Amino acid sequence: MHSSLFFKLFPPPKFLLMPHAGIDISDDTISFIEYSRPVGNRKITKYGLVPLEPGVIENGDVKDEAKFVAVLADVAQRNKLFYARLSIPEEKAYLFEIEVTPGDIKSVSQNIEFKLEENIPLSAADTVFTFDLLPGDHGRPWRASVSAVPRTYIEHMISIFKKAGIVPIAFETIPRAVARAVYYKGLEDALIIHSMKTKTGAYIYSEGAIAFTSTIGAGSTESDTSKYVDILAEEVHRVCSYWLSKNNDEKRSLKKVIVTGHNTELVTSLLRSKVADIIQVEEIDVWRDILDTNSYVPPMEKAESFEYTSAAGLAL
Repeated sequence: MHSSLFFKLFPPPKFLLMPHAGIDISDDTISFIEYSRPVGNRKITKYGLVPLEPGVIENGDVKDEAKFVAVLADVAQRNKLFYARLSIPEEKAYLFEIEVTPGDIKSVSQNIEFKLEENIPLSAADTVFTFDLLPGDHGRPWRASVSAVPRTYIEHMISIFKKAGIVPIAFETIPRAVARAVYYKGLEDALIIHSMKTKTGAYIYSEGAIAFTSTIGAGSTESDTSKYVDILAEEVHRVCSYWLSKNNDEKRSLKKVIVTGHNTELVTSLLRSKVADIIQVEEIDVWRDILDTNSYVPPMEKAESFEYTSAAGLAL
């Protein structure tokens, strides 16, 4: 992460080469994946889904630390997980775009740090942030997509994972992790629908970065699936209209909806029937740009792979 305590703990070359798992923590599940190598001809060497009891985590907050540490320690010992890149739930992150003065990464990072308090209700000292630089016109200020998280949250999670025997080497927001997993060459502006059991994330991917996120308080385990998809369809219409009005340019309209996460195949089918008049709906292949499936068969069925989207992106 740019401008975070992680590069202070680990020098960048060692940090980038360190084998690590991607561990995604939701309110009801721990999912993890580890690859055989960071780049090139990857294979999945470790993976798993572990349920969490209700009340252990709520809205991203660890409510029962002792129980959570016990579950994590068991997962780590059984699967020999030592280092990990961890997820940050949408509820804990602030996302915003700002203009920055062109320069090297250090100067851009400092420029963003000076402007943090103008955009979020936290001081720079109390914040950990990362950013993506977005394409812009020559001669104009650069734009950055910034994700910022309370430092206390990060430090608390580091403490918890170390108690469980896992060393966090980096953190990533769930929208950015999901985008990394579903990205493929040629992907244009898209709306990613990340279906979870009790909530759903809607993320706009634009110009190589997450530009917008929202969270819907309904998930794919709703008893009335049709009602759930109606809610999703309404959100798709709302976000598409918002994006078009923000850009005031038909060329920058969202080109497709990408669905991933829990119960993906059913959600994709039903959502496609609701919004086909305004936008294409695509069921993503999680391994499309991660694994060479022509020479390697992943150790899970396609339907199961959607459950690992966040972890798959974190492990890269």
